[in-house]
Amino acid sequence: MKERIAKAAIALFHGKGIKFTMSDLARYLGVSKSTLYEHFTSKDELVGYLVQQANEETERRFQEIIQHSSLTIPEKLKAILLIVPLDFQHSYVRLLAEVERYHPEQWSKLDHAIDEEWEIVTKLVEDGINSGIFRPMHIPTLIQILNASFQSIFEQPYLASNQVTVQESLSTMVDIILHGISKEN
Repeated sequence: MKERIAKAAIALFHGKGIKFTMSDLARYLGVSKSTLYEHFTSKDELVGYLVQQANEETERRFQEIIQHSSLTIPEKLKAILLIVPLDFQHSYVRLLAEVERYHPEQWSKLDHAIDEEWEIVTKLVEDGINSGIFRPMHIPTLIQILNASFQSIFEQPYLASNQVTVQESLSTMVDIILHGISKEN
């Protein structure tokens, strides 16, 4: 039942944002609020569970990529930059913004996980520079560029007005970051 509640909460989040109520969730599931509270003592605990699930999924996928010995550093970097928690592919920035605003304790957990993800990206770029695959650069500036790019890509008006999926947009962004815009000779 806990997973069913979590999936329903995600569905409501996509429709209403994080402002859905436990009453909304109970109605959506066709159960009583007391049934919800048997599994989650509060909405904040439910949000924390969703954050934990997203963090665990992302971490698992990161580790699978890092440990994949046949991938090159650029392939690993590209694969990592394309990771978005599956349940939030169309609303990840919205999730981040609303959790930060309405659930600050859960935000701190999410923010910590994001910082760890940027550390992994930083390490890959450093490895690429040290091995001569990437040219030397100021890595904090690259991370700032990537972070700003990610935020703009996940904005709903951008996706809707350009009729592009999150994955298509991310793939284009990562390709430009890795290869630039010049044609190769």
